[in-house]
Amino acid sequence: MVNNLGALLRAAREAAGVSLSALAGRTHYSKPLLGMLETGKRAVRPEHVRAYEQALGIDVERLAATAIAPHRVDRGSLADTATILGATRRLEDATSASAVLPAVQGLAQFGVALTLSAGSDLSQQTAALASEINQYRGSLELATGNMTAADKSLNDAISLAAESNSPDRLVHGLSFKAYAALINGRTTDAATLADRSLAVQGVHPLLRVYDLYQRARILAAAKESLAAQHALIVADRAAEAASDEEPPESGYWYTEGLWGLHRGRVLWLTGQQKQGAREVLAGLAAMPDEHREAEWATTWVRTVLGDNYATEEW
Repeated sequence: MVNNLGALLRAAREAAGVSLSALAGRTHYSKPLLGMLETGKRAVRPEHVRAYEQALGIDVERLAATAIAPHRVDRGSLADTATILGATRRLEDATSASAVLPAVQGLAQFGVALTLSAGSDLSQQTAALASEINQYRGSLELATGNMTAADKSLNDAISLAAESNSPDRLVHGLSFKAYAALINGRTTDAATLADRSLAVQGVHPLLRVYDLYQRARILAAAKESLAAQHALIVADRAAEAASDEEPPESGYWYTEGLWGLHRGRVLWLTGQQKQGAREVLAGLAAMPDEHREAEWATTWVRTVLGDNYATEEW
C-alpha cells in the first residue's frame, strides 16, 4: 500500500486543481521533489503529507494513514476518496481524459487495495467505491485509445460491483463495457451487454434512460433502423418520465442535453442526418457550460457532425 501513497497525493492535488508549480509555491518543497514524491521516486514522509494537507485543504493525512495501514479503512477515508474522485471527474471536464488518467490509475490501485483490507461492515461500500473508480478509469483508458487497459478496468469494475451488491454500480460497469464494444464495432457484444444491463432491477431511473438510448444506438449501428427508431421512442418516453430525477453523483452528466446527443446520433445513423444534426446541436446547447465545453462532449459532436459543425447549415 505504501507504493500507492505518491499516486494518492497526486490524485488529491489534481482533484484540488493545483499544479505542481503552485503547490511548490504553497510549501517549502521544490517542484522536482514534489514530482518525485508523486511518482514514487522518493519516499513520502509524514511531513510531506502534512504539507499537502495544509496546501490543499483536504484530509490527506487520514487517507495516507489508510494507505500505509489499510486496516484503518473507515467511512471517513472512503468519503474522502469519493470526494477526490468526484473532483477529478469535474477536472476532466475542464481539461482532458489524458490529463487526469495517471491520477485515476493510482486512485484505482488504492481503491482495489482497500477492498482487500476493509472489514465486513464496510466491504460492500468499499467494493462499490472501487468499482466506480475502475469504471471511470476504464472510460479514460477508452478515451485515450488503450482498449486493452480499458477492457481490464471495466471487467474489474463489473466484478467489484457484483461484490458490492449495488445495482447502480453493476449497471454502470455493464453500460460502459457495452459502449466500449460499440465504438469498436462489436455490435453483437454491445447488444448482449446492454441487454444484461437492462435486466438489472432496482437501478436509478436515469441509469435506465442511458441504457435505453444506448440500446437504440446499438440497433442503429447494426443497421436495424426500424428497431432502432422504436427503441428511441421507448428511450424518449423513459427520459420524459424521469425528467424530475436528480442525477446520481456518479452520473451527474445524465441530463437532457446528453439525451439530445444520443437522440441525434441514432437519427443520424438511421439516415435522418439533418434532423439528427439538429438534435445534437440542441442537446449541446441544453448542456451546462462545463459539460458543453468538456472534451468528451465536443468529441461526441465532432464524431457525428465533423470538425466544422459550428459553421454548417443544418
